[in-house]
Amino acid sequence: MPTFAYQSINSNSSTNHGISASNSQHFTRMTHNHQAANQDPSHLIMPTADGLDPHTPIYGPAQLVAQAPQGFMAKGQHSNAQFLSMIEGKARQTLQHLYRSLGQTCDLLVYGEMNGANIEWSSMQQHAGGLVGASSTGKACNSFSVHAANTTQHQILGSGMGWIAVKSGNVNAVFVHVPNSIAKNEREAVFFYRTINNLLIQQGHGAIDLVMGDTNQGNDSFTPSALSVATGTFFRDAHTDDEVTPSDTYQISFAGTNSTGSKKYDVAAYNTKTIRVAKVDYISQNTPVTVNGASMAASVTDHMGIFIDVTK
Repeated sequence: MPTFAYQSINSNSSTNHGISASNSQHFTRMTHNHQAANQDPSHLIMPTADGLDPHTPIYGPAQLVAQAPQGFMAKGQHSNAQFLSMIEGKARQTLQHLYRSLGQTCDLLVYGEMNGANIEWSSMQQHAGGLVGASSTGKACNSFSVHAANTTQHQILGSGMGWIAVKSGNVNAVFVHVPNSIAKNEREAVFFYRTINNLLIQQGHGAIDLVMGDTNQGNDSFTPSALSVATGTFFRDAHTDDEVTPSDTYQISFAGTNSTGSKKYDVAAYNTKTIRVAKVDYISQNTPVTVNGASMAASVTDHMGIFIDVTK
């Protein structure tokens, strides 16, 4: 029963794949300020232990905190080292929240818009898991970083503009950051997914089982529909609720997963012929921070992340 997590960070179009390409980008700032408008404590911080393997479950109660004030993530407020520390903390929170949500540790954690092969991101291996592989098609925003507790259990099957495919156990998982130029065009999206599916089949790996990531889709049914046409097999969105309630928020839901919580861009769509979903969940854009000695939360990206537990 592989468990997967995916989350995009918000990076610019620079050919520099270091921390500066992701530090307090425009949509990250928008996300933080939007959530900071809610003055009530609504973010749950799990206990972590930096000295331990990040996949080790840490027991103890969650801490309920408020969002840091608006402007906290303004450009220039945090050095690259400080921002990296926030992302590292976010990774450890992700693994702890996934364990609480799914009841088991994370097999594969993938980041979009991060090039894990860049030396400036090398410390993520101590906080997100060992590096299975990384890919980029030139720009920071077109990159992926794949992490796992046991890197030998996973194989990179291929990658290209807006996607990376990984075999985890017997599951073919494709992680995407679909380019805006094709994300809402049905014909182009079908071609995008068909090309990937055909490549995996031609290589002898079989068809796509699971697609996760930032789809930039125009409506909630767009991605499953495009995948169904592209593969000739029925795909379904694993999350069927009308609202998105991230596992690290308290008594607050959203209409979507983007910076304003209005569009459901981030999804997990599965091949109903090959996959059974045990559970799917979301995690917010936030990470723990300290403001004037107080524990709070701050957004370090613009899109929510996804957890899923599947069997094949």
